[in-house]
Amino acid sequence: MKTLVIVTSQFPYGTGESFIASEFPFLARSFDKIIVVAQNVTFEKTRDTSLNTTVYRYNPATSLSGFLYIPVLLLSNLQTIINIYREEIIFRKNLSINNKSILLKKIIKAIQLRTCIRKVLKEEGINESIVFYSYWLKTGAHAISMLHYKNSIKISRAHGSDIYEEKTESGYLPLLKFTEQKLDAIFFISENGKSYFEQKLGIESSQFLVSYLGIFKPDPETKSVRKPGIYTIVSCSNLVPLKRIDLIINALSIVKSDKKIEWKHFGDGELKPELEELAETTLTKRISFRFMGHFPNEELLKFYNTNNVDLFINASSTEGIPVSIMEAQSFGIPVIATDIGGVKEIVTAGTGSLLTVDFSPSDLSKMIEYYMNLNDNEIETIRKNAINNWNSNFNASSNYEIFITKVNSILASVK
Repeated sequence: MKTLVIVTSQFPYGTGESFIASEFPFLARSFDKIIVVAQNVTFEKTRDTSLNTTVYRYNPATSLSGFLYIPVLLLSNLQTIINIYREEIIFRKNLSINNKSILLKKIIKAIQLRTCIRKVLKEEGINESIVFYSYWLKTGAHAISMLHYKNSIKISRAHGSDIYEEKTESGYLPLLKFTEQKLDAIFFISENGKSYFEQKLGIESSQFLVSYLGIFKPDPETKSVRKPGIYTIVSCSNLVPLKRIDLIINALSIVKSDKKIEWKHFGDGELKPELEELAETTLTKRISFRFMGHFPNEELLKFYNTNNVDLFINASSTEGIPVSIMEAQSFGIPVIATDIGGVKEIVTAGTGSLLTVDFSPSDLSKMIEYYMNLNDNEIETIRKNAINNWNSNFNASSNYEIFITKVNSILASVK
């Protein structure tokens, strides 16, 4: 029996990691048994899995028993902790005291999660032919790196927040070298991420692979007729600082055009009240806006399918390759986005435009004006290019089949 153990941050709970839903049907068909270990113990289940799936929830930070067990865990794994800590200190050389503390905490968290996974597998009676799969190159990847089972492999995806150290508060992501040494493969969601990782560690490896994410596109329906004189702009992200929605608002406030602008933002977050107030006080009556709140992916795709959207904007200061851009391109929507991470691998010539990471509202407003002034033939060309780019590079049907084939090939090589 072939088993998949996938470690997630939230899936299938809450609103995070909704993009895993596109990949999950392919995993369900490819394994006899799936065990999901979700590090979320508070939110309600929001996504379907499959009949051959068992979901376990574990988070030592909210587990009293897990907290009380820490002294025992430390004593029984003391040599492992010392060895991993020493190797990281040697690799990093000049870690600050704060980062050394972060490192120690991460090692302990990984050992706690590893202990949990071992317990789950014992309860399930599974001890071989396992694919351990961490969706992020974080605690899940650290934990599975410490596991050893017969005829089994350990893999992880790597996105953006789990590899780009400069974008973290501490400027440090622990155990990158450790996971590189222990995992059988790391699947980067962008060429940029793979190159960054290779430069950071100073090595190249055949175990570093690029595997783009993907999305499904619903069957086409009849779109509503474009409203004369109204230009519809959409953005989609969590309302958090790094998404820089304030720059979109400030840019819209200085756009010069006779057309009325209708801006909709899909996504929720801590900055919603602040951004709503900014929009209220900054945008003129010529610009209508609406914060749509959290929108499940399937509902967002239905919106694109039945509404005309003229332009999509992503102003993030850090990204891997945003699924939100894949979704927009699958419906032929031109994209303006920040040139960070792997964004230039999806926003290519003929599908949209890139802004430097330190762009000003004026820079963005001029780019919006450019797209607003294109003629119908120019717009249609961009729309066709966007759809072709999605279909060739970010179509879930082909991308996840290729991913599964690669995983099975790695698993077969260890038997």
